This record gives sequence, C-alpha cells and structure tokens, in this order.
Amino acid sequence: MKKLFYLAIALLIFSCNTEELIENQRSTDLINISEKSLKPVSLVKSWTTFGTYRGFSSYTRKFTVQVSDLAFDKSVSIFHEKLDGSWEEIPLSYSFDIDEDQEIWIGNRTTSSQIYADEFVVKYEVDGQVYWDNNNGANYKMSVRDGYFLANPDSNISVDTDFDSIFYSSFYDQNQLNVTVDVRNLSPTKEVVVVYTTDGWQTQSEFSLSYRPFWNSGPFISVTSPNQFGIERWSGFVRFDSTINTVEYAVLYRVNGQEYWDNNYGKNHLVIRRVNE
Repeated sequence: MKKLFYLAIALLIFSCNTEELIENQRSTDLINISEKSLKPVSLVKSWTTFGTYRGFSSYTRKFTVQVSDLAFDKSVSIFHEKLDGSWEEIPLSYSFDIDEDQEIWIGNRTTSSQIYADEFVVKYEVDGQVYWDNNNGANYKMSVRDGYFLANPDSNISVDTDFDSIFYSSFYDQNQLNVTVDVRNLSPTKEVVVVYTTDGWQTQSEFSLSYRPFWNSGPFISVTSPNQFGIERWSGFVRFDSTINTVEYAVLYRVNGQEYWDNNYGKNHLVIRRVNE
C-alpha cells in the first residue's frame, strides 16, 4: 500500500515538473521568436508624387519609419540616390510612440525639379551603432508619381493623415470630415469604412469610402490608382453639425472575408477643426 502511495506521489511530482518544463520551453520559444523578429529600424511606408501648374513643378517624397527606442539620443534618416549618382541624406523627425519601446519617425522632401533617382535606404544611428533597412539588400525603389508604397507585406491599409481634415461647408451650414486611405488590392470586391465618434465613443457612426481610379488634391498632387505596388486610393466624407469640431476615427477594410484596421496603433486618429477666434 505504501509502495502505491509513493508511486502516486512520484508520478504527481513528475507530472508537475513536466508541465513546468513545457511552460518554460514555451516561454523560451516566445522569447526567441521575439528576438529574431525584432528589427531596430524598418520602413513603414513611403510616398511619391509629381505635378505641374502654370509652369511650376513640384516633386514630393514622404517617408514613415519605425525604430526601436534603444536610447534617448538618436537620429533617423533616408539616404536617397540622386540623378547624378550621388546620395543625399534626408533627416526624419520624431512623431510619436507606438508603445514603450517603439517610435514612429516621419519626414518629406519637396523640390521644384526632379533631382532624385528611384533608390533609397533607411539609416538609424543610436548609442554608437548604425542600423540600416535596405530592403534585404535590394534597396527601395519608387518612381516620381507612385503614390503610396506599404513596406510591410502584411500591412494592407494605411490612412493618409496629410489629407484628413474638418472644414465648414457654408452651403450646407455643416462641418465636413474628409478621410483618405490607401489599401492593398487583395480582391476586386472590397469595402472600406470609417468608424467615427464625436462624443468620445459614447456613440459611434460610420460612412463608406469610394475607390478613386485617379486622385488629386490641388494642382501639384496627382497619383494613379492602383499603382505599380497594387495600392489603391479610397476617399470620402461625412457631414455633421457645425458645432462639432473634433472627431476621432478608425478605418476598417473588409476583403476576402477578412477585416483589417488602421486605428493609429491603438490610439485612433484624431482630427480637430481650428476655429478662428
């Protein structure tokens, strides 16, 4: 009887130790996966456009980059090839934190003539170290009027916050929210919807965006849709009471039975109409 009792105790101890080993192995696997997937710097998205108006030309390039916050003092920049074969450094500026250890940096360069070639890479200098994102050795390449390129192949939607705004429409005596979004063309059948609130999410509403085969905003900005990267531009608007000057929103992309969100890394997008006093 005692032998059976001790055998039961031994089996219980062995079982507990085995579960602990499995749990420890799971934790180790997660740590290893996290360490292997962590990149100190990566291009999030980039943008090019070109336009002319009454003899004036404008070439614009924009960049969004994600970096690991490895130290307080750091610099993030784009190294861009020029038409003459030289390379120019375009500094980026800190924009916001994603979480405790990830940051978003942005920057742009507009010129009156075409001085840049197609290729560029990302440089991150911090704590005496230099890290590069050169697209796995292939460098990134964009022509003069591509619109958006989403660098992460798993990224399927991105709000262009340069073109979201609230303005007063005197004809309707209402305020109007405009939203512009880029999505990866995963299927001919898709839906892009803005979910928004004007009262801190006590209530919420939504409106649909429409596909734009050609898109422009002013004489200097024009892109084709979809572009060479299979990225489409969608836009739309909604009107509401003229006393409402602040809107918070996220964008939902439904395609192939899947849903993809751009909620600004969990912070949601915020648009404020500046009312002149």
